[in-house]
Parts: sequence; C-alpha cells; structure tokens
Amino acid sequence: MAHYVIVYAFDDPPPADLAETLELADRLRLVRGEERPDLWISWAGFHKIEAPLATALAAGQVRSAALLPTVPPPDQRWLLTEWRGQLAVHSSIAHQLDPRFWAPGGPGARRPRWVETAAEYRASLDSERPTLITAPVEQIMTRMRAWFGELADERVGGAIAILATSGITPSARSQVVLRNPAALGMRRVTGAAALAGHCRAGRITVRAWGTSSDDPTRGIDRPGRTRQESRSLTAQLTSMKAVTGARYGILAELLAAEADTEVLIETGLVFEQETLNGVQNLAIAAGSIVNVNTDASWPVRTAPPAWCLNRHLASPSGEPLRPTPLFVPLTASMDQGTVWSIVERSMNNFGTPA
Repeated sequence: MAHYVIVYAFDDPPPADLAETLELADRLRLVRGEERPDLWISWAGFHKIEAPLATALAAGQVRSAALLPTVPPPDQRWLLTEWRGQLAVHSSIAHQLDPRFWAPGGPGARRPRWVETAAEYRASLDSERPTLITAPVEQIMTRMRAWFGELADERVGGAIAILATSGITPSARSQVVLRNPAALGMRRVTGAAALAGHCRAGRITVRAWGTSSDDPTRGIDRPGRTRQESRSLTAQLTSMKAVTGARYGILAELLAAEADTEVLIETGLVFEQETLNGVQNLAIAAGSIVNVNTDASWPVRTAPPAWCLNRHLASPSGEPLRPTPLFVPLTASMDQGTVWSIVERSMNNFGTPA
C-alpha cells in the first residue's frame, strides 16, 4: 500500500503517547480560522498503525480517521469529521485493510440493527454489524441454546460473556437489551490453531481460573503442581503484568488429545465466568503460542496477564473460567481504562432503538 495519507480528527489535542503511536506528522487546518476538530496527518505505513487506530477509534480517543490517496483540499475536509468512531477509506485501497479490525461496507455498516426474534439474534452472532434485541430476561435465561447456539455450549463458551457485558444479571426481572458481540466491541476468533478452534473440536481441554493476585495459584489447589512450578507461574505472571500494565491474570491448564498440539492464545481472547456470578470476565493482555504434548503426565500450565471487561463487577479471586471464541481487538499500547472505554463506548453507541 503506497501513495496515501492518513488523516485523523480529534475532539481535543491528542496526548503525546497517542501522537507517537499513530505517528502524527503535521497539523491540518479544517478551514481558515477554525481549530476544532483538531486534524492531523500521517505518512506512516498504515499496516503499522492499523491495530492501534482501530482501538483508539473504538475507545473514542480519535474522533474519526480517513485513508486517502492525497491530502483533501480545504473545502472537502469537513467530510473527514462526519463519521464519528469510523475510518473512511478511498475505494482504491479499501481492499488492503485487515478485516479483523473493520466492519465491511463503510460507515453505514456500523449502524445498529434491531431484531425481533431469538433466531434473528442468534444469526447475528457471527455478524460484524452491531445487532440488538429487547427481550424478557427469563426467556433468555431459560432458552440459552435458542438464543446463543453453540456459544451456550460449555465446550465453546461465549454466552455468559455476552450477557454480563450487556449488563444483564440473574436478578433482573424485566425487559433487557441484549447485544451481539459486534455491539460490544468484540469479534469472533478464526483459525484452526486458535484455542477456541481446538476446544470446539475436542483436541484441547482447558481448565482456567481468574485472579487478582500476582500468584495465580493462590487458593487453587490442583494435583501434580509442584512448589517450583507455582513459583515459575508467579514469575511469568508478575513479569508480564509489568510489561503490559494489566491488573489481573489467568491460570490455565491445557490438556491435549493429540500429540504436539500448537495452541494460539490470542491477545484480547475473552475468558468468561462459568455462570452469571457477578465477577469480571477477562481478556488476555498478551497473547502467546503454547505447545501441548500428550506425553506429559500433567496438563501444560500457563499464566497470562489479563484485562477486566466489566468495570462494575467484582474482581476475580479464583473463580473458574472458560475460554470463548470471542476477542476484543487490543494492542500493546493499552491500559485498563482504554479497555473499559472500548466496551462501554460500544454499549453507549448501541443501546437505544432509533
């Protein structure tokens, strides 16, 4: 991808760390004498900043952005500020975008769709278009498979994370707004090597627990774990927390049904509580590749750092988790506040019928 310019619009002057991440080069005037929105241009390679830009747009740190063949003339620059939270792309280079970060079809594709039946909602779970439905809590909770399909299966997971992140609790007695993953800032995991794919196919069995402690084994009594291994897991989690700034962690045990199975645990992968228990769901802060060998006497254990997805729920303290086929598109330059902003901004944008 060559001969293009990236134009950013900000409601306020961009902070220094964001300006560095997005490689802002020069300020661009909207029209003569007008200072807001704040327009900046960058000549950076787009693939280098594509992931952090998607995150910044979702979190509201960037008002809007455009990928264009050339700098637009002054009388056309107002168009760059029209699609809040979106990336506008010239048709000649749109095909080069990474589909993991963008909904297809341009700004209009992000307009929420309201549906009326469980079947319509279930069909939207793989869609990148934000979809919502109003329904009685009891109807949802007593017919989970009808609403969530395979995401209600314990081997797959995802339904509890969607419910909790939609703000739904077991004590609710009235109509609620249920959102699909796209309306919560989430995407579906793809790829045969991904943990979700292995779990769905039965190649990998996972047991996991969430923790707020630097010692991921605290309060979790598992057979076969030595004191040396506990120290090693603590060192792994403490080190990666320091690198990422994440406050939480996940202790995961992976057991393979096939020899020498390579497992990809993506950055942003969502681990959900097993029930709606009022405790936070978590997203992996730093992904990794784990090799699981069936010759081992015990499961392979790993302790990645994690972000919380639910600001108002209780911190994890050893509750069991399960991996899901959902992920939040996150980047290395992330903090807990930004993760919450991504989820909550989606909730605020897609919450009320038109």
